Amino acid sequence: MTEAFTVPLNTRNNDLEVVGGKGRSLSRLANAGYNVPGGFQIPISAYRGFVTDNQLQDRILELSIPTVHEGAISFEQASVNIAQLFAEHEQQADKLAAITAAYDELPGQPSVAVRSSANAEDLPDLSFAGQQETFLNVTGADEVAAAVKLCWASLWTVQAMNYRHEMGIDNRAVAMGVVVQIMVPSEVSGILFTANPVNGDRSEMIINCSFGLGEAVVSGQVTPDTYVIDRETLGVRETVLGDKAQQIVADGAQGTRMEDVAKEDQATSSLSEASLTELAELALRVEEQFDGVPQDIEWAIASGRLYLLQARPITRLPPEPLGDIGWPEIPGAQLYKRMASEIMPEPLSPLFEDLYLKGLYDTQTWPDNWEWKGSLTRNYLSNFIIATVNGYAFQAIYVHQGEESRDHWAKVRSERGVVPWYRSLITVFRQPRSTGPTDKVDVNNLNNLNNRNNGNGATRMMLLMDLKGSPQHWIWLVYQWSRMFIKAEAVTRWRRESLPTYLGKLDRWRELAPGEATNQELLAGMKALAMAETRYWQVLRAIIGAAKMTDQALQNFLKVNAPDMSLSSGTFLSGFESKTLEAEMDMRAIADRIRSIPSLYELMIITPVARFLDELKVHPEGNGVLNAINHYLDTYGKQVFNLDFVEAALIEAPLPFITNLKAMVRNAGFDLTRRQQEVRSKRRSKWFQALGYFLTRRTVTDPNAWAGAGVVSRWGMLEFIRLYWTARINYPIREAAIFYMGTAWTLLRPYALELGKRLVDAGTLVNADDVFYLTSDELQQALDAKVQDKAMPELKAKAAAQRQLREQRKRLQQPAAIPEENQLNWAGGGDKKTFDTIKVNTTDAEVISGFAVSPGTVTGIASVIMSPDDFNRMQPDTILVCPLTTPAWTQLFPYATGLVTDIGSITAHGSIVAREYGIPAVLGTGNGTRLIEHGQRIEVDGDNGSVTILKD
Repeated sequence: MTEAFTVPLNTRNNDLEVVGGKGRSLSRLANAGYNVPGGFQIPISAYRGFVTDNQLQDRILELSIPTVHEGAISFEQASVNIAQLFAEHEQQADKLAAITAAYDELPGQPSVAVRSSANAEDLPDLSFAGQQETFLNVTGADEVAAAVKLCWASLWTVQAMNYRHEMGIDNRAVAMGVVVQIMVPSEVSGILFTANPVNGDRSEMIINCSFGLGEAVVSGQVTPDTYVIDRETLGVRETVLGDKAQQIVADGAQGTRMEDVAKEDQATSSLSEASLTELAELALRVEEQFDGVPQDIEWAIASGRLYLLQARPITRLPPEPLGDIGWPEIPGAQLYKRMASEIMPEPLSPLFEDLYLKGLYDTQTWPDNWEWKGSLTRNYLSNFIIATVNGYAFQAIYVHQGEESRDHWAKVRSERGVVPWYRSLITVFRQPRSTGPTDKVDVNNLNNLNNRNNGNGATRMMLLMDLKGSPQHWIWLVYQWSRMFIKAEAVTRWRRESLPTYLGKLDRWRELAPGEATNQELLAGMKALAMAETRYWQVLRAIIGAAKMTDQALQNFLKVNAPDMSLSSGTFLSGFESKTLEAEMDMRAIADRIRSIPSLYELMIITPVARFLDELKVHPEGNGVLNAINHYLDTYGKQVFNLDFVEAALIEAPLPFITNLKAMVRNAGFDLTRRQQEVRSKRRSKWFQALGYFLTRRTVTDPNAWAGAGVVSRWGMLEFIRLYWTARINYPIREAAIFYMGTAWTLLRPYALELGKRLVDAGTLVNADDVFYLTSDELQQALDAKVQDKAMPELKAKAAAQRQLREQRKRLQQPAAIPEENQLNWAGGGDKKTFDTIKVNTTDAEVISGFAVSPGTVTGIASVIMSPDDFNRMQPDTILVCPLTTPAWTQLFPYATGLVTDIGSITAHGSIVAREYGIPAVLGTGNGTRLIEHGQRIEVDGDNGSVTILKD
């Protein structure tokens, strides 16, 4: 049976593939009795028939391939050629007759709007707004027929093809329906959102409107009036009048024109209170018509009547805000965004919080009867606890613990004044260096604060302070110099024991394939891998601490003794070899290989990144590059973007890597070797400059530095050399150790997703990754029910609720500390600010404060990248602005001229990598990603820790 060439506007055969997105929506509204302007539709089959009858499909697909110029694609010529193709072919006589008949049935030979209705538009994730053409004020059957063909051709406009290319939509699957509707001579028209499209607030509706036809509002050609409507009362919460300087009106019998709005009307409200209420009531009914899904509604008012022109789901509506959310304190504790919580930037998933945070507790030794109580676990010891508030992770430091530590150090200082220096020296060298490796961190010795001979390394350092600044200062200096090139004990132990042990445990679980494991084996594997990862973190703590202390000691020394030299520790801790640079070199090798093969270069440039690997697999010359990519992902793709295993690593979700590989293929001119030579040359120059500066100066160590109390020294140059080499020896190891962090998750996630798939089959879950939104106990309950062939729908609902809650919490602004005004003093007498990773900036700040971590000043355009999903927004030679960086983010650094983060401090990952690349960096701004807009010009001062938003 042949489909009709035209169908009524209110056709009930309104599937997406029959009439397209706009046609489907309008037919539903018309059938429901809404005041929709009359007309008819030309279904998608008519487009396909025209293309088939004229044998155009293969030609269109051939012509739609973009051209490549200087590494960029262009659809300009493709669009021109396809438009010409449509122009060269006429509608068959019977099709023209069908259009004429349908038009003649409309009352009075009216002017109409001819509107596109593609099968991939007006969807929740793909609006295609403005990508295809609409023709307004078309009069006459012949003109309508011509507009229909132009509408079909607009499926192949530059913007439409670009949009599909970026969204990964196959050109072979798209087709176009057309809606023909009687024109409404709008006096006022606009858009209504039944939820706030900016912040997701479902309690308010937003109206944008202006005089004349709605095209002026939709296309952004005027500044419209804006009304915020309360959904409950339908009252107006806020009114912002736009200038409404111009309006679009019908231009005689054909087309439209722009004309000025009378001056007296520009300052008046375009809608009366009664019209606002009527419009709000209509919007609520329309939303209910579409099953309560928030709608983006186009409407018009003419001669006092309200017309409904279109309704579609709001595209990518943010989650509903949580409202007025506080950040409650945990009694007796001060919470900081530091250590492990620093690499947990988003709200934690329930399963991660259950397995990992509990694992941190289980991998430490506690007194008998000390219970795990989640975030309320008391920690009056020197243990490491992560607490959560509103799902966000913080390190909990207990006030009582701080007081206990201060009392201890006060007692040590009072006692050491009566101890002869030679006894202190003997005691120092009798101290044991290490108690050996263990699976648990034993805090018993650390907690026995009354015994000064307990082997505590910090106590040993306090005894050495007896010698510093005394007549025997030279002995202290000799001791320190003797250890200058010796790595911290934690570093040595990591290389010899901790890392091999960690990787060995992972290898044992790697032998168990997820598909072959029993349900209980999967759950047991998840728990064991989480425990292995937490044990590895306990090792990282010591390595990070060693790097941070030595870096901070050098930083403080320079700050106190060379304030006029603009020197920082980052000046001297840059340009070292690292896994980060190895990864870039390997990626560049792949890019060079692609660039050397013309067919692969073209494939890389013109293929959407989402489809590149699939296309590469079937390309006759792609095998070598595919193997290189797989090797790269196996080597570097296990690094995590976020310590929470709810987020996949590159090896599982390589799209960010492919995005950056494509950028690297486009930009061939960068010379990594030369850049590193320049960074090292600058470091050496500053080194000799500093040596000369300190040669004859008496120096003082910062009283707040952990390297010791304020002591005047005659050997300033020697102090500088010692601090420099101590930092240089320990500093690079941090990044080497962090490289393996999260490797266990590349095994845990396949186990979890396999378990989730089985629970989906059992009817307990909807999606396999719902497992991350339940606890291990709840998963065990689901498995027990599965054994009895039972589903647990309550867990399905709970997982959905937890997923939504996490998305809502992502929009919260986490504080730097809880409570923010509290200040704890640390054991060595230093202020806790040394350990901050977030500064506090006001929402209207034009100069943003952060931590100066990598020296230099740069002015440029900001690329604001919030997550791996945004990696394609990173532009070459711009300043990277992001929440934080982990090793998986380093692929963006080759394109960055500077770095700004919300979270981080002197030894955060971003600090280290910025120094390696020799770019200025300011970390820990708190809300930099909210204050800085993508594409805005900013200045990053890596010497003073400030970011200035520049005025154009």
